[in-house]
Amino acid sequence: MKTRFDRFHPLVTFLYYAGAVSLLILMLHPIFLAVAAAIVFFINLLHDRLLGLRRWSWFLLSTFLLMLIMNPLFNERGRYLLFEINKHRVTAEAVMYGGMNALSIIGIISLFVSYNVIMTPNKLLFLFAKILPQFAVLLMLTLRFIPLMRRRLDEISIVQRSKGLSISHGSFSARAKTGMLYIQTLLTFSLEEAIQTADSMKARGYGQGPRSSYEYFKVKQSDRIACFYLLCLLVFILLERILGFGVLTIYPVMEFWGLSSMDTAVLICYIMFLSFPLIVEAGGMFRWRLLN
Repeated sequence: MKTRFDRFHPLVTFLYYAGAVSLLILMLHPIFLAVAAAIVFFINLLHDRLLGLRRWSWFLLSTFLLMLIMNPLFNERGRYLLFEINKHRVTAEAVMYGGMNALSIIGIISLFVSYNVIMTPNKLLFLFAKILPQFAVLLMLTLRFIPLMRRRLDEISIVQRSKGLSISHGSFSARAKTGMLYIQTLLTFSLEEAIQTADSMKARGYGQGPRSSYEYFKVKQSDRIACFYLLCLLVFILLERILGFGVLTIYPVMEFWGLSSMDTAVLICYIMFLSFPLIVEAGGMFRWRLLN
C-alpha cells in the first residue's frame, strides 16, 4: 500500500529516517524511548501492516531480553540494590541502563524495517549517485544485506529440506553439520551473485562519469514544507539535548524520572518529529473526508 509519506521526495524521507535514528541513539530516557517504540510500531503498521516486523519479532524479543539481562550481570554499579545472587549485586541503575539501551536498539531495528519499505534502491541512488556513486552503492548494499541474506537462507532451507536435510531434526552433531552446510551454501551463493553484480555494473560503466537517474523526483512545495518542518524540530531537539534535556542520567546516581517543563517541550517536539509519517497520513485522510 502506497502511503502519502512514500510520495515525498527522497530527500524528505532520508532526512526523516536519519534524524529518527539519531534521536533514538541520543535521547536515552525511558519515557522518550517507550513513546518512540510505540510510534515506530504504528509506523510499521501503516506501511506494511507489520509484515516485516513479524519476521523480526523473535530477533527483537531475544535482543531486548539479552541486553536487559546482560548489563546487570556484568555491571554492579549503582546505589539502589534490588537483590543479590551469590554476592553479585543487581542494581536498579544497571537494569534501567540495560533496558534503555535495549529499547534504543530494537527501536532502530524496527525503524530500518520501515526504511526498507519506503526508501527503495532507486531513491537512494537518486540522492547520492551523482555526487558519491561509490558511497551510494555501498550504503544501498549494506542496508539491504541482512534482509537479502535472510531471504536467501529461506530459499536454501527449502531446497535442503526437499533433500531430507534439516536443522530441526536429528542429533545435535547432525544438525550442526547441516547448519554449517547451510552457511557454506549461503556464502557461496552470495559471493557468486556479488561477482555477477560487479560485472554488470562495470559493463554499464557505473561510476565512470555523469549518469542519469532511473526515476526523476521533482521537489514540490510540500517537500519544501516537510523539510523545513523536520529540520526545525530536529535542530531544536538536538540543541536542547546538548543542554542536558531529554536524557536520564544513570551514573553515578540515577536521576528522578520526572520531566521538567523543558523536558516536556522537548518530548512534544520529539513526538512531532517521529510521528511525521502518521501526521501526514492523518492529514491526508482528514482532507479527503473534508472534500467529500
